[in-house]
Amino acid sequence: CTVVNINRARKFLLQKWKERAKERGETEPGDLSHSCKFSSLFARELFGGHLEGNEDHQYVVRNGKVIDLNSGASDVNAMDDPYSHDDEFWGNPDHRESVESCRERVGKWLQEFTRLYV
Repeated sequence: CTVVNINRARKFLLQKWKERAKERGETEPGDLSHSCKFSSLFARELFGGHLEGNEDHQYVVRNGKVIDLNSGASDVNAMDDPYSHDDEFWGNPDHRESVESCRERVGKWLQEFTRLYV
């Protein structure tokens, strides 16, 4: 889990996030805003750790340190405290269902990333 690997993963995910927007007929994003469920699942599989988050943002914590591929994205920058963990929100049924809906796509992205970089 080096800076180089994190930047490589961030760049790869931005390309995938742009492809997803195109598939959905949406405007091409300029950053990883609103992708935290996808990017945190991706980062956890690559770097280990566990997911934490709140209603607005989720990220990976590994050995007590935050790994957030979305750091620097405009939505994260606009938050007062993006790295506060909310136990009451975390893992509620709607949240679990939303995260689960991302897993298949993240799995495909991980396979592609692994073929390219690992």
